[in-house]
Amino acid sequence: MNWLSRIALHSAARRFAQRLPQELHADWGASPAYTVDQVKAALARCRLGGRYVAVAYAAFLTEADYLAVAPSLPLVLPYDKARAVYGSERPTGDAFSDLRDGETTSAPFMRGGV
Repeated sequence: MNWLSRIALHSAARRFAQRLPQELHADWGASPAYTVDQVKAALARCRLGGRYVAVAYAAFLTEADYLAVAPSLPLVLPYDKARAVYGSERPTGDAFSDLRDGETTSAPFMRGGV
């Protein structure tokens, strides 16, 4: 992959990271993974797609679901690489990323003990 392709890949990942988490959460609630149809519908509503759409599918699907949809994508990227690119472009402080990464707590911090 040349430098221009890498720039385009990261640019696409940034667009996916800025729009898709909110769209998926608004339509189907918080989830560590979504279905292929849910991601496809969110991409269509946000008018996102293109050559690097594999990044979006890898970010929100399980590995098994990603491997099932991969042959129909314009460009297939390894699951781990696509997720890593998405993760590098995810905005800091993204409320939806903490849920996906399993970093949420069950209750907010409160002073004074339980």
